[in-house]
Amino acid sequence: MKTIQKAMLATGLCGALAAGVGYAQASNFQVLHSFTGGTADGAYPRGALIQSGSTLYGMTSDGGSGNNKGTIFSIADTGNSFTLLHSFTGGTADGANPWDSLIQSGTTLYGMTLFGGSGNYGTIFSESTSGGNPTLVHSFTGGSADGENPYGSLIQFGSTLYGMTTSGGSAATGTIFSIPDTGGADSLLHSFTYGKYPQGSLIQSGSTLYGMTSAGGSSNFGTIFSIPYTGGTVTLLHSFTGGATDGAYPLWGSLIQSGSTLYGMTYAGGSGNFGTIFSIPAAGGPITLLHSFTGADGAGPLGSLIQSGSTLYGMTSNGGGGDGTIFSIADIGTGFQVLHSFTGGAADGAWPYGSLIQSGSTLYGMTLHGGSSDYGTIFSLSTPEPATLALLAVGGMGLLARRRKRVESW
Repeated sequence: MKTIQKAMLATGLCGALAAGVGYAQASNFQVLHSFTGGTADGAYPRGALIQSGSTLYGMTSDGGSGNNKGTIFSIADTGNSFTLLHSFTGGTADGANPWDSLIQSGTTLYGMTLFGGSGNYGTIFSESTSGGNPTLVHSFTGGSADGENPYGSLIQFGSTLYGMTTSGGSAATGTIFSIPDTGGADSLLHSFTYGKYPQGSLIQSGSTLYGMTSAGGSSNFGTIFSIPYTGGTVTLLHSFTGGATDGAYPLWGSLIQSGSTLYGMTYAGGSGNFGTIFSIPAAGGPITLLHSFTGADGAGPLGSLIQSGSTLYGMTSNGGGGDGTIFSIADIGTGFQVLHSFTGGAADGAWPYGSLIQSGSTLYGMTLHGGSSDYGTIFSLSTPEPATLALLAVGGMGLLARRRKRVESW
């Protein structure tokens, strides 16, 4: 019996190496900041960081001096010089509880809050990179003529900002809007009726916007769509159907585009219902399932992929050691690698609800929990070089050979 078990272990290792799947914990993971909450720091970051030079900018959904309404912060990419740029206060003159990411144009940051503003339906704001009081660009008013409660991030095209709200509009199931970056009245480009409740962000390619909804479609598992940036008819590119061969419920993140192909993730669906990574032609057509998460390698992604060359990087909110993972995979669906499994506690993060960014060979991201106070972390992780992966494979084959010899001697 022992001989059979050892042989099965050796065979499993060989299969993992052949598929390019690794589970070794990365030793180059570093926590740059542990959020402590209270009036002097933020708590519970969602979304992604952005980088300008050697400075990272981001938001937290809670914490700060404004009665726990969230913050805007900056930090050096080395982890030094953490600065609280703004504490949200809610009410008519400010937003409250941002749930995603900033964008930058010159020395101005733009973002949205889930609540606050004149109707407590959320806001669009601008903020100087040096801090100070933000400028209120728009207060969402809800109803059929406006959106409510934006979960995602803005994008900018020229002097116009575009985004989505998760509710509001003619059917109260979400909107797509545009607004001048200087403020004023927003234009409702679309009220969702088939796809419903978008919780992520748009991307722009030429004159076309692409996005996803978290529900709606033929099976109520969400959709992928495109729309001209001037508004008009929405084109349905895919309705998620769940099950072993499709994803379900794309939450928070956005699509990314490489050439004529779109890539994204879903929170559920796939062979184990732990979520998926997929690709689809930008013009629509059959979806390709690149990876089904198994739980052991991650579960429930709540963010976007990023791409470097032919490699995709991303995170899952659960799975791995139980608190989420960082992974890489080739854009054709091969070579899946777990780069880090979050373990929580003071020295690590837990439950990433957002996306990575990359600078050179370093990935940066945030986690919702973990760190010294369990209010979340900012971290960095150096990506493995191809030579490192080759050595891992060679080392693994050497280990396999030694195990085979032991099996034969037994």
